[in-house]
Amino acid sequence: MPTPSPSSSLQDRILNLVQTLQFAWFAGHVLTLVGSALHFLSVVMFRSASKPYTIAYVGALISYGVVIYKTHGTPQLNTHYAQRLVMDENVQYLLLALYWFFSKPISVTLVPFATFSTFHALGYVRSNIIPTVFPVPPSTASSSSGSGPVTWQAKTQQRIKSWTDKNYDAAMRFVAQIEVVGIMGRLLLGVFRFQIMSIFLYAQFLRFRYHLSTYNRQAFTRLRVVLDNVSRDPRVPPVVVRAYMSAKDMIIRYGQAVVQQQPRQ
Repeated sequence: MPTPSPSSSLQDRILNLVQTLQFAWFAGHVLTLVGSALHFLSVVMFRSASKPYTIAYVGALISYGVVIYKTHGTPQLNTHYAQRLVMDENVQYLLLALYWFFSKPISVTLVPFATFSTFHALGYVRSNIIPTVFPVPPSTASSSSGSGPVTWQAKTQQRIKSWTDKNYDAAMRFVAQIEVVGIMGRLLLGVFRFQIMSIFLYAQFLRFRYHLSTYNRQAFTRLRVVLDNVSRDPRVPPVVVRAYMSAKDMIIRYGQAVVQQQPRQ
């Protein structure tokens, strides 16, 4: 989006901003953040948290829908278009958000979406909201480019950029850990309630994430190291160790299936 002219009225600048797909993308992330915050607050206060949970996933569907549309264009009924969608992580998150949207609320599932939305929303505020709502006058901008004082807008934008750059990797590792351990662990508890479908569908999602995301592969590696160390403890019954080794071997083969098939696509 081009930098708005400071001579334009605030109303015109805002109208030009909100009439873009990118603003709809930003609004989706804001909904996800607001809905997630209200959901967790409701959980802490022992109140009904289903409505903010729904709001959060409506936001996720909007933001990921915009990204997919801008990336792939109008849906097409052909194999090439379908293959591009399958290997697009945004499509995977859109489908996951759609599934969580129609499912009974599981609070931990909001954590990855809220984390992503935090970084995306901050980036939009830095690059679009601040220049549009608080443009720097031409005279000030020209003086700031030299040895004059730095404007508060530039300072704020730099602080946002510094924070996001500093915390991005740690946040992505945190998200991967939540996806691999937190969400799947919570879903595995559903085995006792015969909630098998969610486990199968989420396992499919993790299989793609393992292939596409370095952070998720690292999370699986850390989990394997921890469980391997536990299995070596002499206090662990041999039958448990054998069951763990069999399960680990099955999961490894399951996860690598996508990697092995990918070159043939």
